[in-house]
Amino acid sequence: MSTLEELTDRTAIADVVAGLAHAQDDRDWTALRRLFAGEVLLDLSTHHVGRPPATVAAADLVELARGTLEGFGSTHHAASNPQVRLAGDEAECRVHVIAHHHVPAAPGVVDFCTMRGSWELALRKADGEWLITRWAVRRTCPWEGSPDVYALAAARIASKS
Repeated sequence: MSTLEELTDRTAIADVVAGLAHAQDDRDWTALRRLFAGEVLLDLSTHHVGRPPATVAAADLVELARGTLEGFGSTHHAASNPQVRLAGDEAECRVHVIAHHHVPAAPGVVDFCTMRGSWELALRKADGEWLITRWAVRRTCPWEGSPDVYALAAARIASKS
């Protein structure tokens, strides 16, 4: 791989990572879907939901994100310090992540949670585009606020139905 090709791939992968953060915060589900291969190994085992890793269709992953995030008043995902390992048309990328979630709540109720950790991504280059094939969310620090806001956000969605 030439140095120019490597730099181009690293920049494209950084764009995918930034797109992952922005699409969630912008609630741009079409943009989010474009970042994933047809199936993705999703690992939330160290996140608050504690789900074991599972392979999911990209469309189902986007619906999971939509069903989780739309109940929040606002979210802010910040990804930094990308560490990329390239191997031809395959790559791995690890980034530090701070994810802040806020939901309007009654006075005295903790109305936010902030997760600090990392995203560990596997990507594959297909037709010149880098697509996510594995997304692991690793929480590495204690919560700030309360992860109970996820239940408050879910209740907001249910009340709109």
